[in-house]
Amino acid sequence: MKKSLIILSLIISALHVFAQDSNWGLRAAFDINIPGKIGGIADTDAGKLLKERYRQGYGGTIGVVYDHWLSGSIFLQPGLSLFYDTYSYKDLIIMEDEVGKEEKDPSLYKLGVRVPVVIGYSYDFIDALPMRVYTGPELSYAFAGDIRFKNRDQVGDWHLFGKDGEQRRFDVAWKLGLGVDFDLATVSIEATLGLTDLCPGNLSFRDNRVSVAVTHFF
Repeated sequence: MKKSLIILSLIISALHVFAQDSNWGLRAAFDINIPGKIGGIADTDAGKLLKERYRQGYGGTIGVVYDHWLSGSIFLQPGLSLFYDTYSYKDLIIMEDEVGKEEKDPSLYKLGVRVPVVIGYSYDFIDALPMRVYTGPELSYAFAGDIRFKNRDQVGDWHLFGKDGEQRRFDVAWKLGLGVDFDLATVSIEATLGLTDLCPGNLSFRDNRVSVAVTHFF
């Protein structure tokens, strides 16, 4: 309940900003999810393999942004979007039964909301080709997600979120971006670096992401 109230307050704050008369945009992005290495594991030969627990995956983001020009070429851009992330375990065999069936490298997914707030600078790289650079924090909350098993009933109580889950739902990241403006559209490439330790136990883990985005302004 407490986490839901936090997310609700973030959404209300974002909508309050969006309610002003300014430059709205509809944004869609293709995401490459790059999970970080697992921390807190001894630096042995076996430990080095365990540190690389996840393979990279893919996802998508769609939502709205708002360009608020502060002065001259400096702008503030908050946003609100839905995301869907996927990646999988790496070289992991969970079980193998007497007939040779195994649960190997299961995938996982996350579905949630993101609230980025970036500040940026727009400049003309060459004539008629304005560019923008921007950076800022991004809050996210996964309200759904789990690990996909072929034989869920045989694996047992192993989930992505929840009391005994592998990861936390709430994340804070830092975004860096470079974009090119074309009339009412912006094409950009972004890197998002996870700041929150998503592992609730003694280990540590952070999510990272590279995205290619297109924003259409109205």
